[in-house]
Amino acid sequence: MTTTEAPQPVATPRQTRLTANRYTLIFSATLAAVTVVALLLAFFASDFRPSGSAALPTSWSRAYNADLTSTNDGQWDETQGCRLTTLGLDADATGSPDAICAFQPSVKGSATQTGFYFEAKVAPAANVPSFARAMLSVGDLSNPNAILRFTIGQDGNYILCDGDCSLTGSDIYLHGGLAAWHGDAQVPNTIAVKATPAHDALTFYVNGQEVVTVHLALGPQPAIALGAPSGSEAIFTSATLYTGQ
Repeated sequence: MTTTEAPQPVATPRQTRLTANRYTLIFSATLAAVTVVALLLAFFASDFRPSGSAALPTSWSRAYNADLTSTNDGQWDETQGCRLTTLGLDADATGSPDAICAFQPSVKGSATQTGFYFEAKVAPAANVPSFARAMLSVGDLSNPNAILRFTIGQDGNYILCDGDCSLTGSDIYLHGGLAAWHGDAQVPNTIAVKATPAHDALTFYVNGQEVVTVHLALGPQPAIALGAPSGSEAIFTSATLYTGQ
């Protein structure tokens, strides 16, 4: 007895197209979902907060703006480990205590008497001969215990501290890593600080993104200084100051 197998159904061209379209839709929907998730993760991972310069009061105006690679305008103290070069303001503390490049209008003038926003561009680490680490200080430069220091290394790790910048000798000691920092040795970065008109709060920024806000009494006219902590070096290529009325 001969057994005859039942014929297998053959997909028509229309069925083939429907199946292909179904898989295309599924793939597209999955890809879109993955893209949205990736964008959300990037958004939160970047520690995104409002930009410092974008949040300035409309009444504030630019009081200082300098390309530190092309001119020496006499506004920076070069007696404490700092010097102006063709690369920029070089703060070299590789073999000495902290290099402090005081912004003279904030020390000898009234540049910070009202609220202010100060921003400096940090040269790429590839341009720095030694270990690159930048520092931005605000406060009474004549009193080490009355200065708030923000330091950040090329790896994006920062420390914000006062006093002797230690866990036991500081009232303020904050630290962490920042995704907003450009770790590429060929890419520059910016660091900035904004002070309220009452000088009772400071907000620090990296590449336009808010890092942290601290509340403390700074006095009527806090000084500003760029620099580098002991054992490191930083080069600053530009600086800008906005002030209130």
